[in-house]
Amino acid sequence: MNNTKKTSYLAAAVAAVIVIAIPFLTPNNYIMQIINMIGIYIILGTGINILTGYTGQLSLGQAAFFGIGAYTAALTNTRFGFGFLPALVCAMVLTGIFGLVLAVPALKVKGSYLALLTMGFGEIVRIVMINWTPVTNGTAGVLGIESPKFFGFAFDTLPKYYFLIVIFVVAGLLYQNRLIKTRTGRALIAIREDNEAAELTGINVTTYKIRAFVLSAVYCGIAGVLYAMMIKYVSPDTFTNNTSSIILWTAIVGGFGTIIGPVIGGIVMQVLPEALRFLGNWRLVVYGVILLVVILKFPGGLYPYIQKFIDRFKKAPEPCQTGKE
Repeated sequence: MNNTKKTSYLAAAVAAVIVIAIPFLTPNNYIMQIINMIGIYIILGTGINILTGYTGQLSLGQAAFFGIGAYTAALTNTRFGFGFLPALVCAMVLTGIFGLVLAVPALKVKGSYLALLTMGFGEIVRIVMINWTPVTNGTAGVLGIESPKFFGFAFDTLPKYYFLIVIFVVAGLLYQNRLIKTRTGRALIAIREDNEAAELTGINVTTYKIRAFVLSAVYCGIAGVLYAMMIKYVSPDTFTNNTSSIILWTAIVGGFGTIIGPVIGGIVMQVLPEALRFLGNWRLVVYGVILLVVILKFPGGLYPYIQKFIDRFKKAPEPCQTGKE
């Protein structure tokens, strides 16, 4: 086994130990909830990374799928008594269908028109959540969502729930990593680089774009289920265009088109606002300025620069050459 593999395995082992230790070292539920929200936003960021980062289809309506997943879990649980897994399956199917519905008109537009289309879709879904009172309970939202249970074990505390989120975060990242290495992943990247050239090489652009929309929507639906069953309450106020912007920024800040980018973005986008709370009313101003600086100084996101720093650090100096005459 060469040194590179040994280093990779060691890094993975250290990361695993840290991830497992986090809930035992976290001092209170406030910080624990922030950590759990980081995990949920990593899943959301991974979803839009597949759609926008790898396929080049800009979406400002991800909050709609996030909300559809959350409301599906809330309603199937409170009204029909569905547990976590049946609610999750329903949410994945429903968000996938809505992803397909949005993908069809989205194929006819691009650029700013695509952004406006997806933004409009997100606003329509939010308005339906508000006004379809017999089903969604309107602005009052849905209360009384039960915690997930498996074989009598309930994920009824934030530290316990953390491990459930970690399972889906790891699964989502591994699937993304696997996808990008397949023919489908290469097709998505080709479409991002040059739509017309990809079509000329025989790639069915329409099919792959639809797949990207559906897969991205399903990721958001999974995140919605995890959010609803953690908070135990959902309302339309959570699933606004602002939420869609945060999801998009999660992928941008971390690094579009990278596997680890959504992880870095999820941490930054959830920790930074909380760290700036001491600034009071100026918090959002400073928050916005920091994000602008990140985009200007690190146009490809933070991950490529972090990777360069790590590679430079890992590179051992060459030994001095000495010889005898």
